Amino acid sequence: MEKKPLTVSQITGTIKSLLDGMGILSITGEISNFKLHSSGHRYFSLKDDAAQISAVMWRGKTLVFPLQDGMKVLAIGTVSVYPPQGKYQLDCISIVPLGTGDLYMAFEELKLKLGREGLFDISRKKPIPVFAKNIGIITSPTGAAVQDILTTLKRRSPLSEILLRPTLVQGDSAIEDIKNAIIELQSHNCDIIILARGGGSIEDLWAFNSELVARAIANCSIPIIAGIGHETDFTIADFVADHRAATPTAAAELATSITISDFIHFIDNTENSIKKVISQTISQKKELVLRYEQHSGFKFVKDSIRYAIQKTDDLETRLFQNSQRTLAEHKKGFFALEQHFNALYPLQPLKKGFALLHKDGKTLTSHEQLYQHDIITIQREFSASTAQILSNSLE
Repeated sequence: MEKKPLTVSQITGTIKSLLDGMGILSITGEISNFKLHSSGHRYFSLKDDAAQISAVMWRGKTLVFPLQDGMKVLAIGTVSVYPPQGKYQLDCISIVPLGTGDLYMAFEELKLKLGREGLFDISRKKPIPVFAKNIGIITSPTGAAVQDILTTLKRRSPLSEILLRPTLVQGDSAIEDIKNAIIELQSHNCDIIILARGGGSIEDLWAFNSELVARAIANCSIPIIAGIGHETDFTIADFVADHRAATPTAAAELATSITISDFIHFIDNTENSIKKVISQTISQKKELVLRYEQHSGFKFVKDSIRYAIQKTDDLETRLFQNSQRTLAEHKKGFFALEQHFNALYPLQPLKKGFALLHKDGKTLTSHEQLYQHDIITIQREFSASTAQILSNSLE
């Protein structure tokens, strides 16, 4: 006979009953992902080398020391189920510190070593360029971190070229991959590099706590911004990087300190400044010209020019009048000469009806020079005509 199927709530309730039957337990482990909620409740994980369990210590429980990641503790409590998520957790009644966890100790030892070598010194930090034309990104190609970075860069600086180097960000293989990614991007003329990944436990972020990655960052010739984990997460990479951002999104914002809006604002301000300078320059030149114009010396020059123009006009008028008068006088003189010339002109009597007689090319001056049958030429009114006149015609 088949058993009736159980609902999720039923099976969760059954598991809860079984776990409640375990009673009070004492568990040792290392604290990870600690979070103090605004409600006062404390949420964290207890882990060892092979496994971890979620844990909670409610606000009413008293602690005589602050909890922090990497701390090794002895937790006393009961195991229960959180039905909405179907996961089991340790409800802590009390917690006793046992010492610092192995990962945390390794982190502190490497931090101390690299600090003594000067890898964290401010003096070796490279400044972020004002405008990064080429931005390199080292992160996982999947997940929210890369999308947050790309969205932020596209919104704030659409003019920048983005070069994504997909990288492992978790596990032993990630250390070598991150180091190689840093070396590769140096050959692509990037102006800045963003090294990022989303949040996680100390184990998830451990690749960024490796000495190999730390030295690759320190030896990089390009400024590196580390945006690893959440705001409360700190890794060795954060300390070595030229700049540390609280989140991947914050790293993208830090890499684009000059946004497209800033460019537009700068251009508008520059245009207004140029217009203002031009306007002021024109006003100053106008004022200078007006001041020169009112100056007595300039007024003298202007008056002198006006006087010279007027004098030229007067001279032109007088010259024209003198020319006309002289021309009239010359015309009158020429007319008198013409009258005198006409009066003296030998042929002038011809106009009064007289005529000249010519014989054999000579002018006759007396009738005694004429004989019968002579051929003569008669000239009247300045035009000569020839005729044969018989002597008897002259009788």
